[in-house]
Amino acid sequence: MRTVFPAFCTDEAADWLQRLDPGRGIGAVDGALRAVAESPDPRAGMGRAEIALVAAELVAALHGHPHPALPAAGSEWVESQGGARPVRTEGDFAALVLATRALDLIVTSSQLSDARTAEEADESWRTALDDLRMRLASAGGMPRSPVA
Repeated sequence: MRTVFPAFCTDEAADWLQRLDPGRGIGAVDGALRAVAESPDPRAGMGRAEIALVAAELVAALHGHPHPALPAAGSEWVESQGGARPVRTEGDFAALVLATRALDLIVTSSQLSDARTAEEADESWRTALDDLRMRLASAGGMPRSPVA
């Protein structure tokens, strides 16, 4: 599954998604993103980074830009939150900003990024992260491609 959807490639991240309680709303997703984006330790651990990527994918999906291989548990969580919707509130926009900030920290200073670099990460991983960044930006109103 690693080449299909890197954010969900680990057991820990998949377990987190399976255990996600729809009744808590976006709280757990927000918490996972804050654990990376607002941590006093600028180097996110492997598990925290993987879970934050899952959370960022859920934010993108919640605002109408899901990954095509979003697992069923992710789609079910989005539906339990009222389904995909455009950004309408400051809270919606803040969630996109937080997800993007966490993503940037994961890419630049996390154990996950180090491991992928040490493994001479396949280009598909970086491409998937770039795609997530673009989907988050599109959800916030930016054009899908800055070149278009």
